[in-house]
Amino acid sequence: MDEENRLGKDVETLRDDISKLREDLSGIAQSLLEKGKSETDVAKEMLSEGLQDEFQAAREKSKETVASLEAQIRGKPLVSLLIAFVIGLFLGKLFDRR
Repeated sequence: MDEENRLGKDVETLRDDISKLREDLSGIAQSLLEKGKSETDVAKEMLSEGLQDEFQAAREKSKETVASLEAQIRGKPLVSLLIAFVIGLFLGKLFDRR
């Protein structure tokens, strides 16, 4: 009988230990999930800021290029017209379906 009580107590202790282990593992999993989400949010924000900076730089560069092209066209309108005409002829021949 004494051995049955001891065995019963051991089984009960094991159940309690398993229950505590389950709670600890659940807490660890939750902590890892929260940390992963936090790090993902930080990485997403850094990427977003980087993309915005690159987009802004590309926009500025395109404005500069358009302004430079406009200045060249204003400076030499006949040459610009001739170049546009030649490009138009070339594209017309390129896409001609005959």
